[in-house]
Amino acid sequence: MKRKMSIFSICILSLSLFGCSATQNQTSQKKAQPIGGVESSAYGTDNVQRIKITDDNTNIRRGCSNDSAVVQKTSSGNYYDVVSKVQDWYAVKLPDNSIGFVPKEQSKAVVVDDKKPQSTPDNTQTAPQGSTGGGAQGTNLPKTPSAKTNSNTLSASEQQMIKMVNDARAQNNLPALKIDTQLCNVARIKAQDMIDNNYFSHSSPKYGSPFDMMKSFGVKYVAAGENIAGNQSVQNAQNALMNSPGHRKNILNPDFTHIGIGIRQGGPYSNMFSQMFISKPQ
Repeated sequence: MKRKMSIFSICILSLSLFGCSATQNQTSQKKAQPIGGVESSAYGTDNVQRIKITDDNTNIRRGCSNDSAVVQKTSSGNYYDVVSKVQDWYAVKLPDNSIGFVPKEQSKAVVVDDKKPQSTPDNTQTAPQGSTGGGAQGTNLPKTPSAKTNSNTLSASEQQMIKMVNDARAQNNLPALKIDTQLCNVARIKAQDMIDNNYFSHSSPKYGSPFDMMKSFGVKYVAAGENIAGNQSVQNAQNALMNSPGHRKNILNPDFTHIGIGIRQGGPYSNMFSQMFISKPQ
């Protein structure tokens, strides 16, 4: 007698990326994998756009060497826009529009939110420019949560999964991830997109990679990651993710600061899950 497949069969993928790299491009260009227990992960470094000085006695030098002349001194808490990164130095733009160099170990990459809220597609708008895929664009996109959206707008299942993630982090002496409602919106759209377009992959035929998608929807980050899963229940999905090294690494990544969860009913496993993580240090 042939062995029947358990109804709790799961399908999970994991991807963690810290910016744009050749590895990411290769991953995002792969053909969508068929449903069935496939796993993948990719890592890279992001292009830092802003840094915050962490040392009270930081010298900004003319070149990327401790032997270079000091052009000015700066203190902890000051921000600088980054022009480029050269080895272990950041080339930063100074107030007089000249360029100076700051040691990496005396600063940290940060995300500073714009004063104006980001505009993201709602259910009356088309998908981000450059997206492709079947179906009419924009007709089934969830509305973007308002800036005042809080955890009460999340479904019970989404709140349950966020609690499980943060409980796992607490058990490993890691700080809880903050809920980013804008990221939750993106995660929900991703979960629904997998159902609507019958695929299971980090690379959406409509939005591209999750990192392209985050940026298209105005989400800012220094580092980002994604876990996706298909399963009968939140508990089984989270258990499967935690039992897989790649997914567990995302959940327990000490650099991540915020989380977005999207859960949608449908697909061959009854529910589609998208966990999105970002590092957004201030």
